[in-house]
Amino acid sequence: RASCHPQLVAPLAWLVSIPPALMSLTTAGILVPSLGKYIEVLLEIVLSLGLVKFIDFITILCGGQQAIVNFCSDNKILLPIGSPPIICLMPCRKPPVTLSRLSVVSFIPGLLFCFKVSILAIDVTLLLIGHTFSGNFFAYDNLHNIASFPVGLLSIYCYNMIMSIISECLPGNTQKFLGFILLILFILFDCLRLFFIFLTGTGMLTCVPPFLSQDLVSHILKNVIKAFLATFIGLPFLKIASGKTELNLLCSSLNHPDNLSSFPDSSSCGDSGICRSQSRDLFQINRDEESTYRKRSK
Repeated sequence: RASCHPQLVAPLAWLVSIPPALMSLTTAGILVPSLGKYIEVLLEIVLSLGLVKFIDFITILCGGQQAIVNFCSDNKILLPIGSPPIICLMPCRKPPVTLSRLSVVSFIPGLLFCFKVSILAIDVTLLLIGHTFSGNFFAYDNLHNIASFPVGLLSIYCYNMIMSIISECLPGNTQKFLGFILLILFILFDCLRLFFIFLTGTGMLTCVPPFLSQDLVSHILKNVIKAFLATFIGLPFLKIASGKTELNLLCSSLNHPDNLSSFPDSSSCGDSGICRSQSRDLFQINRDEESTYRKRSK
């Protein structure tokens, strides 16, 4: 708390709790492999919540969505619609960053979180009513998991657009790497699911009947790999999050001639350095105007 601005305490606390939550869930999945299916969804819920909280954190760090929009407008930063995974839009003309567009792009990762929670609710409901899963990937009782793939791709696409904008707004700030680490974890965890679907579908994954079924072996291996990733990628995440955090106010309004009388404090800009060069230019302008006024008065 002492090294963090009061407005950033809540979202940063959520972010710091993500690696311990991931390690705790993967440990539970290793010890109780029968809960592997539900542990997998819980891990995705934690990571999708981390994406949402990082967007809240970085928005507050920049001074709000309006400050980001003003900074993008003054520095001619456009909306990167060619971000991965939809890189086919790179040749298309980029639209300007507006408040409505930024709000929509920031909202989509929250939609992913809600969708993951609904998947967990559906799985628990099917468990409580005694439904027996068919085991077929394209069965009707697995449609909610199939629908999660396009929702995840759309959310990652919007999240990458936000990260591209933030990289332009905060070029010297290390807190933006928290978002990249969360994105790497989310992609790796999601790819593990596809990888083990391929292994089990092709019969390449063996089991030890009757003690361990193929599903139990799959969940044990997935949670072991995820525990390794959560530990060794989560440590640098905690190291970056534990650093001193200050508000990086984007001084876009300084480019307008009506606001030349306002002189921002360079200490409020943190590590970004966005305000410092503009502050020096303003100081020189004020000195020149003062010397001109004195000459005229004499």
